[in-house]
Amino acid sequence: MSPSPSPVVHEIVLTSDGALSTVRGVGADVATGRLEGLVEMARRAGRLAGHHELSFFWRDDDLRVVFATVRSLGHESRTSLSWVDDVEVPHGITQRELDVVTLLVGGLSNAQIAARLWTSVRTVTTHVERVLAKLGVSSRAGAAAVAVEESLLVLPLPGGPEGFERLLIGILSTPEPDDDVPPPLVHRPPEPPRSGRRSVRRPILLGCAFPVTGEIAEDGVEMVRASQLAIDEINARGGISGRPVRLVNVDLDIKSSVSVARAFDDLAGQDVDAMVSGYLDDQRVAHEIAAEHQAPYLHAATLDSMVRLVEDNPGRYGNVFQICPSDTNYGPGFVSTMSFLRDSGQLPARSRSLAVVRGHWKLGDLGLEQAVALADRQGWSIDYLADDVSGAEAWREHGRRVAALAPAAVMIGSYFVEETAQFVRAFQDDPAPTALYALYAPSIPRFRMEMGPAAEGLLWATTTGTYSDAVARRFTQRYRDTWAVSPGRSHAGIAYDRVRLLASAWARADSPRDFASVNESLRQGVHRGVNGAYSFASAGQSALAYPLATPDPSIAMAHLVFQIQDNRQRIVYPSPYTEATFRRPEWWPRG
Repeated sequence: MSPSPSPVVHEIVLTSDGALSTVRGVGADVATGRLEGLVEMARRAGRLAGHHELSFFWRDDDLRVVFATVRSLGHESRTSLSWVDDVEVPHGITQRELDVVTLLVGGLSNAQIAARLWTSVRTVTTHVERVLAKLGVSSRAGAAAVAVEESLLVLPLPGGPEGFERLLIGILSTPEPDDDVPPPLVHRPPEPPRSGRRSVRRPILLGCAFPVTGEIAEDGVEMVRASQLAIDEINARGGISGRPVRLVNVDLDIKSSVSVARAFDDLAGQDVDAMVSGYLDDQRVAHEIAAEHQAPYLHAATLDSMVRLVEDNPGRYGNVFQICPSDTNYGPGFVSTMSFLRDSGQLPARSRSLAVVRGHWKLGDLGLEQAVALADRQGWSIDYLADDVSGAEAWREHGRRVAALAPAAVMIGSYFVEETAQFVRAFQDDPAPTALYALYAPSIPRFRMEMGPAAEGLLWATTTGTYSDAVARRFTQRYRDTWAVSPGRSHAGIAYDRVRLLASAWARADSPRDFASVNESLRQGVHRGVNGAYSFASAGQSALAYPLATPDPSIAMAHLVFQIQDNRQRIVYPSPYTEATFRRPEWWPRG
């Protein structure tokens, strides 16, 4: 294994009057253009009496960080400025924690730090606790001492130099009012004419927790691509009041609470302006960190338990929005679909029996109690109910059992491709004339690729699916033109809509950093996207399901049921979104 290459050290030397004397290091002459503030700080050091040396992290206007050292022997001597690009902060300290520990050096209280960082005292308290743990100290003074000793300081000072006037970092951060404008370090061509759009100092950061490796990487990559497509379209129109939007994604294992916590801590540490995620096993972890950060958090976890959490404690979770209806719609939706297909003559009325096989999903609730009651009212009986199924062999075993019982239909309660595929394959080894009704997993293109002809005739439902209307077709075509593949029929669409929802709220709010104003904007009105209509007027701030929660499709998202026909996804329920009728699966026994 070859050793890692040594970092490139850039250096410039300034004369006693601040003029450029020497440039060393590949790219230093280019980099200084974006580090003019850092160079000016070195000039101030050169004007001070006595010897001064200071090492620190410098964050430029594009949020890129370098580690710099300024050395000056006095106001009649030369000053050296050196820096290294793309460095990691020691001890696993995040960018936001670096802000906090820098302000601890100035002796600021949590309330004063919160005011400078535009966040809550509660959030700062959490950051301070994490800083102490990472540095292995027990007090704020100890953290400040380590920060000075190990140069865990970031400049420009977060919130400005006020209050740091007696410290070197404050002195060097304070512009001198009678300074002459220095000559440029390098020759630059004349600037092009400026547009009417104001200059941008900081992009709006969209913090995403999407898995791009592991079991559901394909789904996560779709979320990233669809989000980036929406961002590119927004930025092409000038961004949000002239400010571009930038996507920041942190990979994670959605089934690991530790990984989820690490990802959301990372996003909070980067001080993102909004957080978004798909579905997570331990959604509560994400809720807690998002609540501390206070920026809008839009997730698609489809968990009624999380909606109730927001409803019961709006003061803490008022920034959390579930942009799809809850999982409790799945059970009643299954029964309602079977009743519609039976009553319309599309499903043979040969049996009154239904079956449900549900996998393991922390905090999940497929509305099975409601489904049992609804089935009884509509002339069905749920005679086979398997819960908390886990492992490939267990899924295969239940597939064989359901085939032997031959109910009219079975709901395969798993969101994952492999679990659903195991059940279907085992069932089809000796199939019965039973309608197979899956949840979400077949929305992922890989499902049809792996299953091949065995997927034909399979029904599947989603609380948030991409429609087949003109709005959705235009999105699908733009996605295909951009990424050279077609999107799935669920989370790609919702990821695209989510960015547009946020963009609209940012544009209407007083400022993207005024989180309370952005959250209030999200609660107002109805947004029509490619996955339906989004309304967060309810106390739980969750999208509504049509027709299960409301008879009005203009304010809700249709609980779509697809059937795979000729390797295509065709909507068979509910009206007015149907585009095909139920087709008898080829694997049903003849006769």
